[in-house]
Amino acid sequence: MLKKKNNTYRELLNTLTPEFVNNDVRDTLDELKSRGIKIAIGSSSKNTKLILSRVGLLNAFNAIADGTDIKNSKPDPEVFLVAAQRIGLEPKECIVVEDAFAGIDAAVAGGFVPVAIGDACAHKKAKYRITVLSDLLKIVE
Repeated sequence: MLKKKNNTYRELLNTLTPEFVNNDVRDTLDELKSRGIKIAIGSSSKNTKLILSRVGLLNAFNAIADGTDIKNSKPDPEVFLVAAQRIGLEPKECIVVEDAFAGIDAAVAGGFVPVAIGDACAHKKAKYRITVLSDLLKIVE
């Protein structure tokens, strides 16, 4: 049953297109890069690269750490630690933007600066809360 569910999920992933990512996200990633800020993605999903490829963001990151690189899922900080290592930074030098409580917990556990977006804004341990990704640009000034 799980295999069937994952196959259905992967078929749905194939319907993703670049239009699924809004301009705020694309513009923010471009601006961060233009400022010389290293950008990594840390996701527990094993489909991260497929998703990024489908939406046209595979090359938007300096490093990718995903479910194929880790043994422990969030709230364990392993995926963020791997991502930080791949861009050559210490956790305390990194901001983690998360929309899930488990991700905020992972960021805190790993010594990262936790920034909440979406549902994670209700998490008490978030250092910053943003409404849209471009709000991040004010934090990293």
